[in-house]
Amino acid sequence: MFGYVNIYRDELKVKDYETFRAYYCGLCEAIGRYGSQTARLGLSYDMAFLAVLLSAVEESETQFTPRRCIVHPGMKRKRAGETRGIVYAAKMSVLLGYLKFADDWHDDKSPKAAAGMLAYRRAVKRAEEGCAEEYEFIRRMLKEQSRIEEEGCRDIDLAADPFANILKTLFAPPYITDMAMRRTLEWMGYNTGRWIYITDAFCDMEKDMETKSYNPFLAAMEPGREFPEYKSELKKKLSFMQTYTLSEIAAAYELLDIKRNKAILDNIIYIGLKAKQDAILGEQGGQDESV
Repeated sequence: MFGYVNIYRDELKVKDYETFRAYYCGLCEAIGRYGSQTARLGLSYDMAFLAVLLSAVEESETQFTPRRCIVHPGMKRKRAGETRGIVYAAKMSVLLGYLKFADDWHDDKSPKAAAGMLAYRRAVKRAEEGCAEEYEFIRRMLKEQSRIEEEGCRDIDLAADPFANILKTLFAPPYITDMAMRRTLEWMGYNTGRWIYITDAFCDMEKDMETKSYNPFLAAMEPGREFPEYKSELKKKLSFMQTYTLSEIAAAYELLDIKRNKAILDNIIYIGLKAKQDAILGEQGGQDESV
């Protein structure tokens, strides 16, 4: 479900791109330290965005150092040192990855899910330290997600709610005690989760139709309706719905006291998300980035 929240590189200065990449690398290293080396394979741009955002509202500065890594052994690359935001995002990445595998195993008993749980077994024990409440909340929300899917829910708002609530919690770490900031981050997280879930559901329609898997949009399609016509009509509805959700993300973001990384966050929130949405809904050319 991840991979939709990313920079739009053509509109980002080289120094800001290098800073984003440094956070991405710093998060990767933190996942290895607080989870396991295997869990680093679950690194996503979405969680890198969370690390950048949470580091941006911290009082302390982020320290950067040039380091080599196993993926890029030939040259040193700038890497962000540990911040509370990076450590938290690393732990949440591990917990979410493991619990998603566990949820898939419960639903489908797939070998891939079993292998994922086994690979994450050591990592999740380490990441869960100090994060027991978040672990339990994510587990409950994924269970609720499974219940909704088993019932064949036709309501996209209801179907998106558990994942939106997961990101609502992830965006407001316990160490942030300012209640106004917490509420703002929670609203930003909720709408980001909603946007991701709906975008992912739309992207998966053809695949889910072939595998006869649950998809809220397929569940809502009237019997006998021609799929191409239905999908075309759905695109128009989603264009308005998703753009409104993006405006809610931006409105919450604008209430935050951003101390650093503003150019990166502006790029993602005002350009990157909309570009990804337009590319998926076919409104205009989009751009996929890799760090």
